[in-house]
Amino acid sequence: MATKLVTRDSSRTANNRAVHSTVFRKVLMSVTGLFLVLFLLMHMFGNLKLLIPNVGLQEFDEYSHFLRTFLYPMLPERFFLMLFRGVLLLAAVVHIEAAVRLTFRDYDARMGMGRYLKQRYLAGSFAARTMIWSGVIIILGVIFHLLQFTTQTITVGYTGTVEPHMRVILGFQQWWLVLAYAIFVGAVCLHIYHGFYSAFCTLGARVGAFSEKVISVCSWIVCLLVFFGFMASPLAIFFGLVTA
Repeated sequence: MATKLVTRDSSRTANNRAVHSTVFRKVLMSVTGLFLVLFLLMHMFGNLKLLIPNVGLQEFDEYSHFLRTFLYPMLPERFFLMLFRGVLLLAAVVHIEAAVRLTFRDYDARMGMGRYLKQRYLAGSFAARTMIWSGVIIILGVIFHLLQFTTQTITVGYTGTVEPHMRVILGFQQWWLVLAYAIFVGAVCLHIYHGFYSAFCTLGARVGAFSEKVISVCSWIVCLLVFFGFMASPLAIFFGLVTA
């Protein structure tokens, strides 16, 4: 039986091969993923302003206004906001592109190592096995979130244009939005739990049993912090603890 000999593509330079390697794409996915987690934590602390007694609603609106006018008049109004959104979008695109390529590369590898990789798949955590689906839910959730709270293309519980704190309060007085948001945040936390752990392993932080436990514990802490931090305001609004 003839055997097909696979040789290295001579048209690619060493740098070109490195840029397209699995290791490079995993590093890209790790760095961009950690950057997006850092943004989520900043966003979460901003949302928690709604829970501050007496002045929470006013401080939430001031926080929203501050994001739009940061560094103004030194820079044009909204310049920093647009720049920051551009960086976030770039990080998200790079993260998704790397994830898709690695997924297809892994799928191609399974074709020739079916039984071994099936055993490895079954041994993985639920969060690891559902990374693709939690990623899809996150993308859909982010699109809905932007259409509702940023552009106000979708309005829930009101019509027209209202202050930032009213968009949140009137929206999360609807049970179905609280449920949908809980599913979205749950998917984010599942994604973060496995992604945070994998990112630090990829970047070389796992050097022994102790460091592995530290990374695992930190993954749980960040995952739970994000879930309860993002769900605190919607639940407080739904149960009438925060009102306009």
